[in-house]
Amino acid sequence: MKAEKSTHFLLSFLFGIFLFSSCSAEQESENKELKDLELNIKIPPGGNTWVVNDIPANDDVISDSGIHNWTDLDQQLETYFKLNTTGSLNVGLEIKVPEGTSTIKVSLGAETKEIDVTNTEYAIIPVGVFDITAAGYHTISIQGVEKQTDYIGDINNVYIGGEATSNGVTMVGDDFYWGRRGPSVHLSYEMPADKDIQWVYNEVTVPEGEDKIGSYFMSNGFGQGYFGMQVNSATERRILFSVWSPYETQNPDEIPEDYKIILLGNGADVYIGEFGNEGSGGQSYLKYNWEAGNTYKFLLKGEPSENNSTDYTAYFYAPEVGEWQLIASFRRPHTSTYLTNFHSFLENFSTRHGFQERKAHYDNQWLRDIDGNWIESTKATFTADATARSGNRMDYAGGLEEGKFFLKNGGFFSNHTPIDSEFERNPNGEVPNIDFSSLETPTVQVPEEEEAEEYYDKTDWEVIDFSSEAAQGEAENGLASLILDNDPETYWHSCWTGCESDQAYPHFLTLDLKSDYEVNGITFHQRNGSRKIKELEILYSTDGENWNSLGDFVLENSEAPQNINLGEAVSMNYIKIIANSAHDGQAFAALAEVDLF
Repeated sequence: MKAEKSTHFLLSFLFGIFLFSSCSAEQESENKELKDLELNIKIPPGGNTWVVNDIPANDDVISDSGIHNWTDLDQQLETYFKLNTTGSLNVGLEIKVPEGTSTIKVSLGAETKEIDVTNTEYAIIPVGVFDITAAGYHTISIQGVEKQTDYIGDINNVYIGGEATSNGVTMVGDDFYWGRRGPSVHLSYEMPADKDIQWVYNEVTVPEGEDKIGSYFMSNGFGQGYFGMQVNSATERRILFSVWSPYETQNPDEIPEDYKIILLGNGADVYIGEFGNEGSGGQSYLKYNWEAGNTYKFLLKGEPSENNSTDYTAYFYAPEVGEWQLIASFRRPHTSTYLTNFHSFLENFSTRHGFQERKAHYDNQWLRDIDGNWIESTKATFTADATARSGNRMDYAGGLEEGKFFLKNGGFFSNHTPIDSEFERNPNGEVPNIDFSSLETPTVQVPEEEEAEEYYDKTDWEVIDFSSEAAQGEAENGLASLILDNDPETYWHSCWTGCESDQAYPHFLTLDLKSDYEVNGITFHQRNGSRKIKELEILYSTDGENWNSLGDFVLENSEAPQNINLGEAVSMNYIKIIANSAHDGQAFAALAEVDLF
């Protein structure tokens, strides 16, 4: 009996050793296979990765150099790329952790794998092999599972390789700013060569769910400007009409007086100003919260005027209002022409939202010549910008859908439309029903003087933190503290010479108010010159540690005081201003003054 028990124990012991040896051998073989994975294609996160469930975090977490400041285990990072064939796909991360161990979850399709990262210097860590069953765009999702320090890790690059990459990979390899915005797409409408066209008409419908922040659904483009509608933030939408100056510059301050766009008139509540970066000129917009699913009408007039100039006038029709509204009328010097190059386009101007799809239908295009004859335009040519033509991104489309022209971009869909494709819709013969005699005659609207705000005394306030400041190169200006000196002629400027690191957006300033304030609004004074801030986010706190967002806002390209009204009073002891982009498209920021009321 004892012999049987001893034999049984010995067999169990030997079997356990066999299982352990087998598992160890399998694990060793698996580790060797992972170590030997071919990972020869680098995907830089700066142009291809987004934090998709925490959009404001993109400014902090994603930069040209990769994924950094990554602390939140709930954040889902997605890297997009396009494959031209199926098969096995090897995936790895060039990653490091500050200390300890971070567990990272990596998913592609229905497959998920986890890796433990312990290296404190950058190394390419193999994740595993995934099965690609269809060509097209794919997404590698990355999420932290566990961490032992504040930071989950830093990722310089995502690496791929294997059979599925054998026929090429599409991704944003350079020019990350434009890659993150995504491709812009256009429709050029046919115009008769033997007619002088005085008016163009178009209708735009944005399907529900396609009205993403950062979208510009441009309806009536012409040789010297554009006219359409935008989504500027979660709470603001605009009807925008702009005319380029004939003087070529990216800075409106550089335009000579005789080349400046002249305002002839504007509608009620329409903002008038200048724009830069993509050419320069006169700009106007009406803040109007148009709705997805509704159809909006755009009417544009262009005709030669006095002294070798051309007048352009834009009208907008919203079904919710039920009548044509004047947006603005501008005179462009050194130009004598009727309307040319009638076109539409769709673009995204927010890098945060470049992974999202947007789409619009364009229908019922008409032209009216100087003799009053209406001509229906039923043919259009589809084109796209340099981001599309370079092959950096292929998520662009346009053409015909349900008898209407359409444009679509973003969202990393796989079926793109060949550039320079031509389309023709069926004519509907529905001449626009417009009483031209009832259209508002342009006159310059002088805004009523607003009651002056009662600003809080900021004598004791202090700038306690900032991304950088120009301690040299700006004479008496440049320091962050100057935004609190009650002088709009002095200004803070981000560092641009002698800096400790490369400078790029976002830039930030943190103010300690020294006591609790009930704040109804914030007034910003932009610098009287270049480097004006365009997009910004405002955070507030009562303790300087826990922060809440007041939202994302857009400042005008103007040195005039600009108010942001909060709607209701907000209690705060600290305020943080995060500048996310500039009107001139450069890497630097400036701000003259900040006041609270």
